[in-house]
Amino acid sequence: MLKDWNHDLVQQLSETSDSLWRMKEYAKNSTGCDNCSAMWSALEADYEKHVKSLVSEITRHVKEGRFE
Repeated sequence: MLKDWNHDLVQQLSETSDSLWRMKEYAKNSTGCDNCSAMWSALEADYEKHVKSLVSEITRHVKEGRFE
């Protein structure tokens, strides 16, 4: 069983990745509405940063031998 902090990181990475995938789909559907396209693009960029941050923290835990 994972420690709570590791479980939380993995769980949030999964949820954020799912949301990011959906936003990419929403962006495709927003063709014809410049405002929606811009909004989905901005949200995608924000969520990409969140994914990178979560992956970085998980990687740090693994390297430090704290991913248990």
